[in-house]
Amino acid sequence: MCRLLGQQYFSNARFQPFLDKNFVLFQADNGESIGAEISRRFAVPGTPTTLVLGGDGAEVDWFVGYRPPAGNYQAQLERILKGRNTFKALQSAVAANPKSVSAIFGLARKWSERHDVAKAQEKYKEIIALDPDGKAGFYTDGNDFVTAPYAEYAKLDLAISISQGPKPDLAPVRAFIAENPQSLLVKKAFLFWASYYGDQPSGGDADKFFAEFEARFPSDPEVLVSCLTRIVYDKGPVDKAVELAGRLRALTAFSPDPEINLVIAQAYELSGDKAKAADAYGEIFVETRVRSLAYSLLTYAKYWVDRKDNLEHALAMAEAALKLQTNEGPSFLRSAAGVYLKAGDESKALDFYGPAWLENKAVAKNDQEMNSYASFWMRQGKNLESALAAVRKALEIRPESYYYWSSLSDVYARMNNKAEAVKAAEKALDLAPVTEKAAMQKKLDVLKGTAPEKK
Repeated sequence: MCRLLGQQYFSNARFQPFLDKNFVLFQADNGESIGAEISRRFAVPGTPTTLVLGGDGAEVDWFVGYRPPAGNYQAQLERILKGRNTFKALQSAVAANPKSVSAIFGLARKWSERHDVAKAQEKYKEIIALDPDGKAGFYTDGNDFVTAPYAEYAKLDLAISISQGPKPDLAPVRAFIAENPQSLLVKKAFLFWASYYGDQPSGGDADKFFAEFEARFPSDPEVLVSCLTRIVYDKGPVDKAVELAGRLRALTAFSPDPEINLVIAQAYELSGDKAKAADAYGEIFVETRVRSLAYSLLTYAKYWVDRKDNLEHALAMAEAALKLQTNEGPSFLRSAAGVYLKAGDESKALDFYGPAWLENKAVAKNDQEMNSYASFWMRQGKNLESALAAVRKALEIRPESYYYWSSLSDVYARMNNKAEAVKAAEKALDLAPVTEKAAMQKKLDVLKGTAPEKK
């Protein structure tokens, strides 16, 4: 078994009840005789491979590999339990309708994943014979979400499987591109070529291919980084490396990708421009990505907490965000505190944005942040004594601020201290600028109970 899979999934107490309820587990290691025997019996292509067998010993489904996090693995097992797109279900679908292109395609992909090339090719050929014009439906790849007819996918997958082997033959893939020039799968065909030519010596066919690849997709970051990676590997031509690096930076500026920026930095290093390399992949770049990730995690947590769903994972991501941004400003902490409060964990919110935070020397000199702290907890209706202390400290620094007096009134009102709330509101009204007098008067009238009734 893959060590990582064992650590993250099978040794994780979170998943044990699910496993105990639904499966009888058996681990087979190739290093042991019984493991080797099972691998031979079921033609296991490599490890980790997960085989799910029925009570009769027949294969229900399988999947190969492990891609963290553990939730991905759990989702696969849940899919199998529901009978969705399993080998058994697909076999039944084909038995009921031998011309079901979608079911036959599913079986072809199952055999391909199992590295059973002969059976996969047989199914792909069936699809092409049944649906030569690609009118029997569409398939969407779960990795890049490219949608194309089943028949086009079958033609490309068949071409790629024929092209692979001890003596690669790229002619079938080249023929697919020539016969389907407008297909959305042409890029996939080129990417297969790129994986081949990326390992070939520079010059000749390899150089011609990457030139054609770039010309065909001049604004596609995935393509350009593939071309640039090859140039960096060859250590030239330098001018072309710099030109592609600049183009990639422009195309990915909206959402920089660390893996792409690494290649960009390597390209600038080729030209001797260490400053540009550092700008593309230095401290500022990484710190910015960390900050962005922290906010993304917090936004994710808020999304699920708002929906009262997926709470365990949402709070785990909120915790991760806090660890990433230990020096982030108070607005970040307020957002995080809001997430925990909405999830019902007031103590956690108070841990990082409560009375202890208020005692920080830097905070104690910042009247605006103390007022924001007071307003936050006033709106929550919690931690009100600390909120009161905060707004009072803010007023010690800026006693002439009508806004802070208004905040003090709000806190007293939330504490059901009407008399003090009225006093603070009267002070706020006295200090308010002309443009704010009317609003403050209205607030005071509401507190006193003298506001005119709405018609």
